[in-house]
Amino acid sequence: MAVTYIDMSAVSEEDMQTFRRRVVGRSIGEDTFEAYQLWIRRFEDWYDGDDPTLRDLEDFDTLLEDPSQPVYPWANNVGRPAPSSYSYSSRNQAMSALKMWIRRQYDREIPEQPGDIVIGEEEEFDPTYLSRERVREIIEQAPSACNCDGCQAALSLSYDAVMRASELVRCRVSDVDLENGDVYVRASKGSRDSTVTISDHTVSLIEEWLAISDHSTGKLFTNTYGSPWTKGSWATHVIEYHCEEGSHAFGRHTPILHMLQSGMSFGDVYRRARHKSPATTARYARYVDVDVPSWAGD
Repeated sequence: MAVTYIDMSAVSEEDMQTFRRRVVGRSIGEDTFEAYQLWIRRFEDWYDGDDPTLRDLEDFDTLLEDPSQPVYPWANNVGRPAPSSYSYSSRNQAMSALKMWIRRQYDREIPEQPGDIVIGEEEEFDPTYLSRERVREIIEQAPSACNCDGCQAALSLSYDAVMRASELVRCRVSDVDLENGDVYVRASKGSRDSTVTISDHTVSLIEEWLAISDHSTGKLFTNTYGSPWTKGSWATHVIEYHCEEGSHAFGRHTPILHMLQSGMSFGDVYRRARHKSPATTARYARYVDVDVPSWAGD
């Protein structure tokens, strides 16, 4: 099916064919490439910079998701016309394509997975999660897994407080009340800020970390160079040194499912997970065959 673009000069045919030779038969097939190049051209028609970052992908996804968008900066006869919004699966595919393109065309790695970039939740819910034994092992072995002293406390807090990578790296020393055993979480993804109770074990690990660390930046956790983590650098570090399933599987999917499996009430899990809607918590509950209250919605 033919596609008409407002400005095809954003991506040269030579660049696109070079990209095709690099990825087809290695990372993707020809059919996938045809879909990917549509998203790449759309992105480049919209993007006006020369060094795309995670923020640009998030802004692009916001554009695609917004049902009030009056017009898209491209014209085509496939996909949804504006005003409307692209589906979760379409936007997830777009982020997959752009991660691959940006890595090869701009030599920049976007470590976040497509599902962590797009707004919303995928329709077929199949979260990656770890056993309790695996979680305990990852936290216990953190000091020997890398040369960053704060990782054991960071991983324990991430799991204990059900924290996204973006929430963990924003956490400040002043957000932790060690005497009362809780942490103030500045939520992301449209959810709400909350004060979350943490375990005595996590409190002890944070106390040990604060006793040896320089926290003059105000941030609770810093890397080996003394600089605050970014969302991307923390996500990459976790995959490389601690948990190959990633920070989102470790700090979100896993504790939410563990809480439901342990018998914690649906309402308590919903509040602790800080989901924007109880319908999101309900998807986790149904995944592990836990009853969902009527007020949670479909």
